[in-house]
Amino acid sequence: MFVIPEAEAPLFTVVMPCFRARDTIVTALASVLAQTAPDFELIIVDDGSPDDTAAIAMLAAAGDRRVRLIHQDNAGPSAARNHGVGAGTGELLAFIDSDDRWAPDLLARHRDHFAARPEIGVSFARVRLFDPGLTRPGRCSAHLPQVELCRALGENPLCTASNIVTRRAVFEHAGGFDTTLTHAEDQEWLVRVLATTGWRVAGIDRVLVDYRTSPSGLSADLARMLTGWRSMIDRARGYAPLEISAAEATARALFERYLARRALRTGHSPACALAHLCTAIRHSPRALVTYDLKRTLLTAAGAIASAMLPASIIRSTLSR
Repeated sequence: MFVIPEAEAPLFTVVMPCFRARDTIVTALASVLAQTAPDFELIIVDDGSPDDTAAIAMLAAAGDRRVRLIHQDNAGPSAARNHGVGAGTGELLAFIDSDDRWAPDLLARHRDHFAARPEIGVSFARVRLFDPGLTRPGRCSAHLPQVELCRALGENPLCTASNIVTRRAVFEHAGGFDTTLTHAEDQEWLVRVLATTGWRVAGIDRVLVDYRTSPSGLSADLARMLTGWRSMIDRARGYAPLEISAAEATARALFERYLARRALRTGHSPACALAHLCTAIRHSPRALVTYDLKRTLLTAAGAIASAMLPASIIRSTLSR
């Protein structure tokens, strides 16, 4: 009697949640299938899309056996990501949203990053911001060799869930994405990893993710962003009260500086930007010096000058 051996598990499980993504999912899917490191499975999780997103995705996959489609009732992207992780077998997990795009060498570079540094639990790269049509490139996120809790609480160094690559062991230790959050769920997950595990979070100095931005999206609604941030902090206090207490003032200063920059980029009034910057100073002036003094000075200069200079010049200054 012959026993057919089980197929060897792929190194990567790539999870792509999708909902009403018929106009963008082909680009995202193509960027995964074009990876130079072929040792992956791609699990597309249709989050109850009422349109033909799922059918378009499978047609674009053209029978590639590495691609699998699963369905769930609409429960949000966090639940979809968790569902996809549970359905996969890869030792490394990578996430891509259905409206973003990867560089062809993303998986290969993260694979090598993990191999070279076994203490790393989460690997990320730099992100290039684009317009909604993914045709006009904007600024790129900064390179951070390593991320500590204060920075992760104050600013999302990953920018997008499409920039998360992690060991499955880390995901199982820290737990999945919080399905009750409607904002910053990827940031909260990163905070949880840093606050509750001993794994390192380290960056690659390479732009590997293209991210679509929307001027009318959540990132333009500063009040909702602050509400979402507070919800994230409240969650974090539940599992790491001492760590959050020690880091909260610094984190609030960094987040308020971020809101000041968002205010200037999205056309809010100079007074709004200055108010957020003043709040940042009140919480921790030291943090604004320690964590990227140049960014603080450019934000202050932009807020002061925005009443006198065209908005395009302010946005250009803040993109540096």
